[in-house]
Amino acid sequence: MVAKRLASDSGEPALRVYLAGGIAVVGSNGTALGEAAFAGRQGRRLFSRLVAIHEPVPIADLADDLWGPEWPPSWQVALRALVSKLRATLGRAGAAEALASANGAYELALPAGTWLDLDEASAAMHRAEAALATGDHLAAAADALVARSIASRTLLPGEEAEWLDLLRARLTEVRLRALESLGEVWIARGDYALAARDAAEAIRVDPYRERAHRLLIRAHIAAGDRGAAAQAYEACRRLLAEELGVEPSSETRALVDSVLRN
Repeated sequence: MVAKRLASDSGEPALRVYLAGGIAVVGSNGTALGEAAFAGRQGRRLFSRLVAIHEPVPIADLADDLWGPEWPPSWQVALRALVSKLRATLGRAGAAEALASANGAYELALPAGTWLDLDEASAAMHRAEAALATGDHLAAAADALVARSIASRTLLPGEEAEWLDLLRARLTEVRLRALESLGEVWIARGDYALAARDAAEAIRVDPYRERAHRLLIRAHIAAGDRGAAAQAYEACRRLLAEELGVEPSSETRALVDSVLRN
C-alpha cells in the first residue's frame, strides 16, 4: 500500500489522510476536512478508490464503481462534476494539483510525505515484527498497538466492491498479526492474561487461524493453567473437525503433546 507522491520541499506531512473509521483529510495548512466535505456517498467512494489504488483508474472503471451496470445517460458529465468537486475539496487542504487526468483515466498522486492510515498500519506492523524478532518488546508493543488501532476500524461501512474486499482483507491480516505480536510481547513480559485476551480476539476475527489458537494455548500454559490450555486445544480441534473436516496442524499437536500430555 505505498502511494505515489508528488515532490515536496516540506519536512512535515503535506497531508494526513484517514480512510478506516471515517474519511478525513488534514492539510499542512491546518485545514481539517471530514466526510461532510466530500460530495456525498459517491464523492467519498471516488476519493477512497483513487487514494487506495495508487495508480491511474480508467474512467469506465470509476463509472462502474459509482453506478454499477446501468450508467446514467450523462455519466461523463456527472463523473467530471464529482472529480471537480473532489479537486476543490483537496484544494482546501492545499492539494488540488494532486488529482490529474490523462489517457482516459484519473490518478490521485498525493504530495510527498503524505501520511495515509492504511500505509501506516502496514508499516507499523512491519516495525513491530522486526522489533519483536530482536527482543525489543517495548517498541514491538508500541507499533503493534498502532497497527491494531488502525486495522480494527471499519473501511467504508455499507459499501461493497472487489477493490474494497481486497483492502479489508489486508487490514484484517494486519489486525491479526498485530494481535499475535502483542500476545507474544505479553507472554515475554509475563502478562499472560493480556496475551490470552489478544489471542481470543484474534480467534474471534478468524476462528480458523491456528496460530491464534496456539497463542491462546501457550498463554494458558505460561500462566500455569493446563486445564484452560487443554480446553483451548479441544475447542480448536473440534472447530476444525466440524467446520473444515481437518485435524489441527502438526505444529499445534506438537505443542499440546510436548506440554500437556507429559
